[in-house]
Amino acid sequence: MTRRHAEQLAACLADIADPRGGGGVLATGRLSGLRLADDGTASAILAIDGLPGRAAQALEAAIRSRLASAPGVARVRIIQTSERHQAGPAAGADGLAAVGHVIAVASGKGGVGKSTVAANLALAFRRQGHGVGLLDADIHGPSAHILLGIARRAEASAERRLIPVSAHGIRVLGMGLMADPDRAVAWRGPMIAGALVQMGSGADWGALDMLVVDMPPGTGDIQITLAQKMRPSGVVMVTTPQALAVADARRAAALFRQLDVPLLGTIANMARIEGPQGALLHPFGKADAAALEAAIGAPVLAELPLDPAVTAASDKGTPLATGPVAEALDAVAAGLWRRLASV
Repeated sequence: MTRRHAEQLAACLADIADPRGGGGVLATGRLSGLRLADDGTASAILAIDGLPGRAAQALEAAIRSRLASAPGVARVRIIQTSERHQAGPAAGADGLAAVGHVIAVASGKGGVGKSTVAANLALAFRRQGHGVGLLDADIHGPSAHILLGIARRAEASAERRLIPVSAHGIRVLGMGLMADPDRAVAWRGPMIAGALVQMGSGADWGALDMLVVDMPPGTGDIQITLAQKMRPSGVVMVTTPQALAVADARRAAALFRQLDVPLLGTIANMARIEGPQGALLHPFGKADAAALEAAIGAPVLAELPLDPAVTAASDKGTPLATGPVAEALDAVAAGLWRRLASV
């Protein structure tokens, strides 16, 4: 979006007041993330905190109508968000205050190996001497405890702050360290968002150079809460080369872009496997780095092989520190650290 387009969109909303007072919806921050994509989609994030249902609907309708009439706008997309503050001894305390960078690892769909990549990327940062944490933000399908072989539960401090568990030299926290493994976590949006806040700023992470957040697949409350509450330095997208997975990753990347979370790069996972006599097979199609970069809008950081040794190590909870996947992620971690350290 050019500066001229941004000014045009802002101008058409200038006289829409925040129902709670204080000025216009842009001035009060009730409306944020205003963007105009190349395909003519105008998008924004509308915070509906403190507004009755009808007032929120009326405000969205007014904003939608104004944006639809702006030059160059073909369609309008508005995301509603609502924060629910939880009282308690830890309320207002920021457990991320001493964390240097928060990096999300995300995908558009499940089954692309994102959690395995996230855990092994965290370990790659640790091998380079950094203080690292791993937050498993997949509330419904946690897996960090399995990947890292953690059987014990996370505990809480006297101040009721969650204490991450140490494993393989990194600090780890997720629902798999708290919930009954035989029970499903059937929570709705606000509870899921609240759990992320509790495990993020509400936990005792201590001083870390890097906190890697393993995101659930898709686009929803967790992604929005991450952007608003955890101040991420960026996101790494994970996908297989398969067109279906890339299409979903593209939509997920678009949401992070709308939320002003920098796209640090893309990892093409399970891009190849070594077959008989050393022949390279491509079970999900051959990765095309240029096409993948164009689709997602971020450089390709690595093309990881489908390595049976990594699968076996993950099932045992004994991640590998050597081999082609570890070596590739070591290079990714080094490059990301250089980039973030220069900001």
